[in-house]
Amino acid sequence: MVYSFALPWQSQSQEPADSHIDFNDLRKKYSQESGVQLKLSETRAIHSLNTICQRTGLKKIALKDLKKEYSGAAKPLSQLETKGLVLRSSSRVYRNPFGEQLNFYPRPEHLTTEQSNAIDLISEALTLKKFQPFLLHGVTGCGKTEVYLRASEITLAAGRDVLILVPEIALATQLEAHLVSRFGDLVVLQHSGMTKAERFDQYDMALSGRARIVVGARSALFAPLRDPGLIVVDEEHDAGFKQDDNFRYHGRDLSVVRAKFHNAVVVLGSATPSVTSFANAASGKYKLLTMAKRVGDRSLPEVTIVDLNKDIPVKKNTIIRTELCDRLGKNLENGRQSLLLLNRRGFSSAVLCQDCGTPVQCTHCNVSLTLHKKTGRLLCHYCGFAIPADTICFECRSTKLIPAGFGIERVEEEVLQLFPDAIVQRLDSDTTTDRKRFLQILKEMHRGNIDILIGTQMIAKGHHFPNVTLVGVVWADGGISMPDFRAAEKTFQLITQVTGRAGRGEFPGEVIIQTLRPEHYAIVYAKNHQYRQMYEHEMRLRASPAFPPYVRLTAVRMQGKVERDVQNSALKIGRFLRKCVARQKKSVAVLGPAPSPLDKIKDNYRWQILLKGSSDELSEICVSLDLHKSVLAGRQCKVILDVDPENMM
Repeated sequence: MVYSFALPWQSQSQEPADSHIDFNDLRKKYSQESGVQLKLSETRAIHSLNTICQRTGLKKIALKDLKKEYSGAAKPLSQLETKGLVLRSSSRVYRNPFGEQLNFYPRPEHLTTEQSNAIDLISEALTLKKFQPFLLHGVTGCGKTEVYLRASEITLAAGRDVLILVPEIALATQLEAHLVSRFGDLVVLQHSGMTKAERFDQYDMALSGRARIVVGARSALFAPLRDPGLIVVDEEHDAGFKQDDNFRYHGRDLSVVRAKFHNAVVVLGSATPSVTSFANAASGKYKLLTMAKRVGDRSLPEVTIVDLNKDIPVKKNTIIRTELCDRLGKNLENGRQSLLLLNRRGFSSAVLCQDCGTPVQCTHCNVSLTLHKKTGRLLCHYCGFAIPADTICFECRSTKLIPAGFGIERVEEEVLQLFPDAIVQRLDSDTTTDRKRFLQILKEMHRGNIDILIGTQMIAKGHHFPNVTLVGVVWADGGISMPDFRAAEKTFQLITQVTGRAGRGEFPGEVIIQTLRPEHYAIVYAKNHQYRQMYEHEMRLRASPAFPPYVRLTAVRMQGKVERDVQNSALKIGRFLRKCVARQKKSVAVLGPAPSPLDKIKDNYRWQILLKGSSDELSEICVSLDLHKSVLAGRQCKVILDVDPENMM
């Protein structure tokens, strides 16, 4: 709220400059003109107000501007208001979270045939005002964003509202630029990257109906739109839509539920849909829309796989191999931009003791500390625990510590050594804690002022850099061996998404994938842009033993400060679940209990049980467990039910 003040009367005579003012004389003059005896402080307040009005031509002035002219203005203005010599008014002012960094995107005059077909089908459902879920499977660069925008235009014309979700704040940036370019002040943001004041303003605008389009991360799902007619979930495959702590929900799945309640259309869009969503489309639960060609008939980039077992390093112990180094050099010579992806923060993933071989571990988690060379710290990425990099071995007290493994900081260091004249920037959660900094890097990338952009997964999805013609995946194997049945699917999705950043402009793109497992099906299918083959391969693997989409999963997690209590609670709950399944004659599989892959996080020891079965059966079992968990678990042990878990760690 902004308070403004105005004078109901105006002094007729010109006043001298401040340095020549005699406020005693001015008080007499003001007192005579107003007919009220004034104090000296009141005289100064009137003078400040009068001066700013004459200087700016405004009839009322905000209190904060008056305080700049006269810091003690608040109290005398209040006294003057009581005497009727000034008028105070209040007005609601909305802060702008978009800043001045957004690019402008004009509305294209022509659409591709695939875009037109998709919009026609979505428009038909919007006109009928009935619930209809669509899965929009379109290759990278096919123009899915324009489909969202045209569908939004149709929805607004029908008098209904629009909700657009993205999996992370970084992806909202480019999409919000498109929306603001098209719809202006009708667009508001909802995500945790804004200040509390900005979030309040944006929420209020949506609640009051001043704004008709809400775009944001998963929490924007709960935006107070009165009549959402269209809900868009962009990059629907992304695990970022799952809230893993406190109130647990999946933004994509809950979007479908909300659309059903409002008789709205929901569009799930991705170049690499989740296997579960594509299975829903194959079964007819969702309506499949396919866009297999890029805008302007641009070709998908040519992909080359580099076998790290055979390719020669540029220098000893370097990550950038010869072929990728050569391509980066040629791209620089041609004046074009490059992207390098490594989904691992820091300089090295561990620091080892040369004497005893023990890694330096977090004292609160059973994980190795990551070396962040630029800040000179060893950091735990799970709890935030940090110590100086110049430390000793916790086991043998040796000072002979060496970095092992690699991270994005090391890639940046190598690139700068190989190409000292190149303009290199790094984009990860360590460098972009400030939203303005993040937007500035994107702006510089769009302007062509960055030669090589190195980043984690936040550069892989959604961004449109027309001058990027080379993408390098520094190490493609990071997620393949994770203890997660979706590991290969997630690897395929990440590689395919970052591959799609190349060749989106005038020149064709190329991609170099460095891997130790060149024959792995996720790598091969990503190289050949074969989503369908990857989907069919995954469906065969998940048929036996059964995993989603053939069954639903629920993870039962036990955690607490005392390891023995957590273990005993897990064993009791495991026995209870097996008895419950046998008594109710359910076809639910109970796997475990067993320690979690990450068995200690934030001083909490962790065990887990995995339940597999149909929705109804799992629901009944979980209700039974919820009623008895306080008896089965120790006082210091917390029991968490996670339906459809995304994080298996």
